[in-house]
Amino acid sequence: MNRKIISRAILPLLVLAFLSIETAKGNTSSARDRVIAEVTKLGGKLEFDETRSTRPIVKVDLHGTNVTDAELAFLVFEKQDLKELRYLDLRLTKITDEGVAKLKNLRSLQTLNLFRTQAGDKGLESLKKLTNLETLLIGGTGVTDAGLVHLRPFKKLKKLSLFQTQVSNDGVAQLKLMSSLEVLLIGGSKITPAGAEELQRALPKVRFSENT
Repeated sequence: MNRKIISRAILPLLVLAFLSIETAKGNTSSARDRVIAEVTKLGGKLEFDETRSTRPIVKVDLHGTNVTDAELAFLVFEKQDLKELRYLDLRLTKITDEGVAKLKNLRSLQTLNLFRTQAGDKGLESLKKLTNLETLLIGGTGVTDAGLVHLRPFKKLKKLSLFQTQVSNDGVAQLKLMSSLEVLLIGGSKITPAGAEELQRALPKVRFSENT
């Protein structure tokens, strides 16, 4: 076959491939822009990894805003553009277990703050895939002893706040299994001094205060 004919046959394919790549780039850019616009509209803030040319989004802070469960849908639809999100702050919002379920695919999360939200045991269950979590703040929520079983996948968890929850000595058995814990905040919970002593014996390096 003539080389010119071959070239003419391949050229349209090369053009299509180029256009596909450019379209994909455009879609990624527009998805990222949608995340930024959505967080800004809700009154939140973002942080980016400035050391990289793509400046991936690494932090979303929506604390104290009026964000609703429904408005967290962007965390699902744009999860590909949030695949490097490490820090999510939803404290002091009215987010419930329905909203928490929308976080289940943010697998790079290292810090999740749900302090004084309306989350509970069911919400914890939906987070089982977030195995990179190092800090989980669920003080002031509806989490109970029964919900602590859902913490088992978090093998990297170093800091856990159960401040002002209904967690009691009945939950100590689950907490004793969390060997990576360094800080465990139980003030205002139902865990008694005897329960705290049992935890200290099982987890000698754990501190019950953020102060060193």
